[in-house]
Amino acid sequence: MLKKIFLILFIFLVIGGSMFGILLYKNNASVQNLISPIFHKDFTDKISSKIDTSLNLDFSSSKQLPSLEKVPRYLVYNANTGKVYYSKQSNQKISPASFTKLLSAQVALDFIPEDKTIIVHPESINKVPTVLGLKPGEVFLVSDILRGAIATSGNDAAQVLADESSRSIGATNQEFLYYMNKKAELLAMKHSHFANPDGLDDQNQYSTLEDIAKLVNNVQKNYPEILTAANSDNQDIATSSSHGRYYLPNWNGLLNVYPNVNGLKIAYTEEAGYSTIVTFSEAGLSLVAIVSGTGSYLERDRAAADLLDAALIANNISPKRISTYQLNLRYKQWGDLARKIRQELNELNK
Repeated sequence: MLKKIFLILFIFLVIGGSMFGILLYKNNASVQNLISPIFHKDFTDKISSKIDTSLNLDFSSSKQLPSLEKVPRYLVYNANTGKVYYSKQSNQKISPASFTKLLSAQVALDFIPEDKTIIVHPESINKVPTVLGLKPGEVFLVSDILRGAIATSGNDAAQVLADESSRSIGATNQEFLYYMNKKAELLAMKHSHFANPDGLDDQNQYSTLEDIAKLVNNVQKNYPEILTAANSDNQDIATSSSHGRYYLPNWNGLLNVYPNVNGLKIAYTEEAGYSTIVTFSEAGLSLVAIVSGTGSYLERDRAAADLLDAALIANNISPKRISTYQLNLRYKQWGDLARKIRQELNELNK
């Protein structure tokens, strides 16, 4: 039977049918003491082989962008030089939400290659609210599940990657969390701690935009698989003898809208608000814009676009100045896909 992605659990169209929302979930998990577990074998060497700490953010000429007065936190910088053009509360502790998946995906890829096949186990897919709808017993390539975790931000996809990479080395879920935090430590993310691989709110899971920038830098330097996944859009998983079909839209609102944007990751939880990391490359200039805590998709993407424009102007390059209309067309595509999936699910249930 044809299987479908549960598009962020329940997707519905909002005012005018041009945008849609997400049913929210707040995780009230208790505090976890993530101490070093007793290992059957220590695999720290595996997570240590791809570490780049060369990014040194330079705030000497940074200032706030007047047009983003209502945006709680943001940061835009040159990925090659570390120069920060504009920033606000970039050292404030936040819930990293699905930015977490950039770390858990790195650790998973440290343990298993993207061309390896992995099986879905029941305990890996009991997730909320953003899920692909993976089924127990299905077998996928790691690269397929990686797209589901990064582009579509499926929590079940992130958990499958974490669990199956752990199984490949004989480690437990708790040990995987240890390796995530060890990786963060190696990346000098001094103000971060992680309690799950997907990003659900937890009082023991926190970071800052400046630490997230270090995580992004390591992706850009060492993990082309994640960059490829982040640049994919509607690169769906086709039906095969080992699994059903899954739609894999990319929720990055600037991808294919703002010229030369090529990634990287969106995030949302009740605590984190609508957040995004947007990467841009043109004529040797590499920019990263990070936005956190906005109240809607439009505010999130509008802020990221304004930050990129301002950074381009600072480099004497003409800004792109995309319109709200262009963004709404992007959101309409998401809504059209949601309706298509609902229709196909209804036909299957007849």
